[in-house]
Amino acid sequence: MRMNAYIEYCVDGYHNVKVPVVSLRKQLQTIIKETADIFTAPFSVDVVINDIGRMSVGLDENTVLCYKSADLETQLTALGDLSAEGNVTFYFGDYSVMSRKYLIPYELALDVLEHWTETGELSGKVIWTDKLY
Repeated sequence: MRMNAYIEYCVDGYHNVKVPVVSLRKQLQTIIKETADIFTAPFSVDVVINDIGRMSVGLDENTVLCYKSADLETQLTALGDLSAEGNVTFYFGDYSVMSRKYLIPYELALDVLEHWTETGELSGKVIWTDKLY
């Protein structure tokens, strides 16, 4: 059963775009093409399920995946390589510097997102953390 999910993002800084999730991978690929020449850092979108929460994902080969519950009580980030050093910048409505420790492969992030949009539950395919690096 697919949850009632939508993708939310803003390209111009003023007008949020909200589109129902139909084919998540294809829709994100379209957004990647749409934003490729606009931002100097990988663009990011939110995938939202009302009353459950949102996942923010960077649209890049190695990406950051963050979860925030609808009640804002739970805020988690998928954890990548703890030995990674340095930072990377993503555009989450503004340019945001993130530790490379949070980077996971984009394909893994897509698997986690698809599981979430189908079940409303966080996937065990990644390690979730609330620790700041």
